[in-house]
Amino acid sequence: MWTLIAGGFMGWALGANDAANLIGPAVESRALRFWTAAVIASGFVVLGAVMVGSRGFATYGAIGTQTLVSSFIVMLSAGITVAGMTFLGLPVSGTQAVVGAIIGAGLV
Repeated sequence: MWTLIAGGFMGWALGANDAANLIGPAVESRALRFWTAAVIASGFVVLGAVMVGSRGFATYGAIGTQTLVSSFIVMLSAGITVAGMTFLGLPVSGTQAVVGAIIGAGLV
């Protein structure tokens, strides 16, 4: 359950960090209202995760073996990193945060 919560937190942090890239131009040009653009973007994010997410899991799985505890630590630490950088207004890559967390968990 805690791993699912940490993964949800990571998803929220990624959404807070990357949502403007997806819907910003459409909202700013007034082509779509904010909530309409947010719902459409959310739908496509979920669709992409369902359709090709397993490829990403296979890639991350090749980096190192993950246990339930290490998965929790990876998602929580990457989520804190992305959320913190987003809060500070600094650019951050979610992919690099996750890979760094996997490497860090593997070293411990």
